[in-house]
Amino acid sequence: MVPLLTLVSCFLLARLLLRSKPNSNQQAARYALGALWFITGQAHFTQTAALTAMLPPTVPYRTALIYLSGLLELAFAWASIWRPHARLGWAMTAFLVVALPANVYSALAGSGMGGQQGPAYLWFRVPLQLLFIAWSLWANGTFARSSPPTRNPQREPAP
Repeated sequence: MVPLLTLVSCFLLARLLLRSKPNSNQQAARYALGALWFITGQAHFTQTAALTAMLPPTVPYRTALIYLSGLLELAFAWASIWRPHARLGWAMTAFLVVALPANVYSALAGSGMGGQQGPAYLWFRVPLQLLFIAWSLWANGTFARSSPPTRNPQREPAP
C-alpha cells in the first residue's frame, strides 16, 4: 500500500507545485514515479531478508538479485526525474513484468512481504502492477506523438 500512497500523494503535491507550468501533469507524474522507485529501491537494502524470501528457493543468488534490482530501481528513480525517455518507460515495464511472479509466488507461499503484510497485499499488487506499468509508460512519454508540422499545399510561399 505504501507504493500506491507514495505515487498518489507525490503526484498531487507535485501537481500543486507545478500548476502553472506547461505539461505539468506529466512532469508531476515523473516526480511521483521517481519517489515510487526511490521508496521501493531503498527497501531492497533495508528489508533484504523479506524481499529475498519472496523469491522461490530454486532461484540462484537471491540476495544478490535483490540488491541488483534495488540498484536498478534507484536508477529508475533518478532517470524518472532527470532523464525521462520513451525507452525508460519500456525498461520500467519490462522490470515490472519480470518482478510480478515474485509477488504471485510470495502470495501463494505466504513468504517475504506477504508474510509481513499478509498475502492479500501481494494479490492487490497484481492489478496494481498494471497501474504502475501504465504510469511508467505515460510519465516517460512512451506514447507521445511528435509529428512534424503539416504544410498546406494550397498555400503560396511568401515572396
